[in-house]
Amino acid sequence: MIHREELARTIAAVVEPAAYRADQLGRFPREAVKALGRKGILGMTASRRLGGGGGGLADASRVVEQVAASCAGTATVLRSHFSAVAVLEAHADFALRKDIASGQHLSTLALFDAGPDRRLLSPTGTAWRHGGVVDLNARKAWVISAGEADSYVWSSRPLGAHGPATLWLVPGYAPGLLVPADHGGIGLRASSSTTVCADPVQVPEANLLGVDGDATDAVLDLALPWFLGLGAAVALGLMEGAIAAARAQADGRGARTELARMRLRADAVRVLHDDALGAFAWHPGQALHKLFQLALASAEGVVAVTDLAMKLCEDAAFRRDVGIERRFRDARASCAIEPTVETVLEFAAR
Repeated sequence: MIHREELARTIAAVVEPAAYRADQLGRFPREAVKALGRKGILGMTASRRLGGGGGGLADASRVVEQVAASCAGTATVLRSHFSAVAVLEAHADFALRKDIASGQHLSTLALFDAGPDRRLLSPTGTAWRHGGVVDLNARKAWVISAGEADSYVWSSRPLGAHGPATLWLVPGYAPGLLVPADHGGIGLRASSSTTVCADPVQVPEANLLGVDGDATDAVLDLALPWFLGLGAAVALGLMEGAIAAARAQADGRGARTELARMRLRADAVRVLHDDALGAFAWHPGQALHKLFQLALASAEGVVAVTDLAMKLCEDAAFRRDVGIERRFRDARASCAIEPTVETVLEFAAR
């Protein structure tokens, strides 16, 4: 598994220099992702028996946070990739898992249908089988790495079984997969996050992940915990990056007070982060409520810290070379990605 110092060198050499341009042009950071893949990052959570790193959520979180301090867009790509890999490690075939372990395959999640009534465990998109082929019809919102990923972990209504949802492996080259050319957005512009349409997408019936109608366990036990935990890692990286940038620009006693306020907010999130990931490592089935708490705290914390950085640095905060205004935008965009605070609260209420 890659050491922190080696990752820092890769970030400094490839990720950070590309962050500004990727944000301005809304361009996917292909070279950064490829460089991270060559260093073993994309395969770090895959099985050691297949050549992967065998890392867990805490290992992935450390990497995502370190990358997010320089480029939250690239970190968000990793966030969705690791969350998809958690599902694929449990349900994909040997060849795909081997490809992921080699660092040559980028995956992502496509679990939320577009529209006002988005429900993680009750997709409205349909699946229809004919002659060994399945047609998937849906519009998926907030798909990260859209048009760039090699595969999507995709949810639909069951083919015929009773149950809330079914998961599929959709190749990035699948016929009928429509991705807008312009992803837009105010933040996380490098993550290529957008709505993807299947009208329909055709996949082999063998691309079923798990059992028809039985996606609940895969989502609640694998995809959702990883996505929530790594979302907090993105937030921590953004906060650390904002604090470092603000410290470099600000001076005076008042600045020290505000920097201390920012540090305390970030540290409070870190305490919850370490507790939640520790609980997940020991008792995965009992850690979801801690991850819900972490998701809420990290969303509030990253918005507060980047807001303080903007106010503290005044005119300098608007200089694009400083990076504070980019982190300010990225923080707000990260809170808009499903599951949002409102979705998390709905889950917690259940």
